Amino acid sequence: MLAPEDKLKLVPKPYLEATARFANGVDRPRDFLERCLADLATLEPKIGAFVHLNLERARAAADQSTERWREGRPRSPIDGMPLGIKDIIETADMPTENGSPLFAGWRSERDGASVAALREAGAVIVGKTVTTEFAATEPRGTHNPHDLRRTPGGSSSGSAAAVVAASASRPASARSTAAAVTTD
Repeated sequence: MLAPEDKLKLVPKPYLEATARFANGVDRPRDFLERCLADLATLEPKIGAFVHLNLERARAAADQSTERWREGRPRSPIDGMPLGIKDIIETADMPTENGSPLFAGWRSERDGASVAALREAGAVIVGKTVTTEFAATEPRGTHNPHDLRRTPGGSSSGSAAAVVAASASRPASARSTAAAVTTD
């Protein structure tokens, strides 16, 4: 049995269900992002899913998405979806450190192809998620949101924790996110 301090209150935020509310004006991508960021502020100190955040750019992207939805012209079904990008994938606005102190602060100054495609589709990039060093070795301190005594494990540990904690929507730009979240 988990001690109360090892159990978090997790509130799922399925993004694609929200798009119908965006389309009829009942909800907005910016408001959806702010709900995710409120959870992030509460849960991130406990789970450690992100290595970098760019909330200013995320909010600007969510505002642009809100305008497109208001005009009835979303770029895609994921327009406005908050996402975390695994820290082995390049982003122009944040370092790509590959989970390694060898790459601390390294910037390519460009987006990887997947990030460029996500931005073109209107996705809102919240930050970079924790990965094991070079996506291959030791866990980096992320805690499993279902049991803080454990790690989600694997190279997608930060992505998995962010999705479960609802501070990023599915997918979290990771190949093995679903497999990385364990509840036993």
